[in-house]
Amino acid sequence: MHNTPSTPVPLLHIRALHKSFGSNQVLRGIDLSIAPGEVNFLIGPSGGGKSTLLRCINFLETPTGGEIQFDGTRLCHEDGSRFQLAPERTIRAAREHMPMVFQQFNLFSHRTVIQNIVEGPVVVQRRALEPVMAEARVLLDRVGLLDKADAYPAELSGGQKQRIAIARALAMKPRLLLFDEPTSALDPELVAGVLDTIRMLAEEGRTMLIVTHEMKFAARLASTIHFVAGGVLEESGPPAQIFEAPKSPRLQGFIRSIME
Repeated sequence: MHNTPSTPVPLLHIRALHKSFGSNQVLRGIDLSIAPGEVNFLIGPSGGGKSTLLRCINFLETPTGGEIQFDGTRLCHEDGSRFQLAPERTIRAAREHMPMVFQQFNLFSHRTVIQNIVEGPVVVQRRALEPVMAEARVLLDRVGLLDKADAYPAELSGGQKQRIAIARALAMKPRLLLFDEPTSALDPELVAGVLDTIRMLAEEGRTMLIVTHEMKFAARLASTIHFVAGGVLEESGPPAQIFEAPKSPRLQGFIRSIME
């Protein structure tokens, strides 16, 4: 009797996810699964729903329909014709383990770099300050900014701020890291340092979902790329399929437009 290899249980499983703002349907039934250790990218035209999808996953926006399971816990689902959310404490606990790295960094301007990093673990996760401070210094060293521990965000470049934001997310001991166009607000010469940091995390086996316009970077690093347009996940696949043999006419048009 042969044992068939088991499919890894998804860390994140999304089914028929919808999000509307009034009469504007932004997400129209998204299905998506991410296994532990995978690096998934969301690409597509601006306004297609990528960032809204990311914000619904960790409930910065509340979905209006569908199901999200994270690490085996159901956070929202359809019960007959009723859409139900898990209790607030369940959603909050899940959110702690899937922090978001934003385009605009979202650092506290009145706190030093190291104070920014320890805030979440100490205040939200109620961990002891001293070990968290020690961990924060290790994280700062890993993103190459240990010398900036006592600086304030206003004293940093955009690329440095984004690497601090990544260190801050890592301090939460995440199961899943969410990135919303992490390089879009940066000057071109500062992009490489941030991408190098994300590449290091991929090599460590971190599970990540990244919205990006950096197509070459996505092609090199992705386990799976998802093309989202008009609120629909049009096509998913490995980089070679998405960039060299796209099936969806909409994706074909998108690839042509970015290659021009």
